[in-house]
Amino acid sequence: MRKHETRIKVRSYELDFFQHVNNAVYLNYIEQARVELLQSAGFTLDEFLAQKILPVVVNININYRRPSLLNDELVIFTHISRIGTSSFAMKHEAYNLTKGNVPSFDADVTHNNRQIHADSRPTSPKIIITSCSMIILQ
Repeated sequence: MRKHETRIKVRSYELDFFQHVNNAVYLNYIEQARVELLQSAGFTLDEFLAQKILPVVVNININYRRPSLLNDELVIFTHISRIGTSSFAMKHEAYNLTKGNVPSFDADVTHNNRQIHADSRPTSPKIIITSCSMIILQ
């Protein structure tokens, strides 16, 4: 199974009162990793709009393992963990390279596939299934 790699360096404005990354900031990290994975599979915003597809995040579960501090470098490995008939899920596993590759956080994110119509219901657009399947198999 192919995993996409995203690297992030912790910035000063991402820290909370206790001087570690604020828990809400991890959502931004996950979003960045998700976007990079989809782009690596050939999905751009223009492609989604052309296909009238909108993958909507419907659930996120984050496990915080160890705090990350200013200037820590994180690597996030992201892959498609499940493809259903109307949704797909991604798994994110982050490690703190600055602290010796220790686990930082992991997250499971579920997306519903929506066609852009007024009466849209979750669907499984062929283009997402095909490309996501290629990511899983590589």
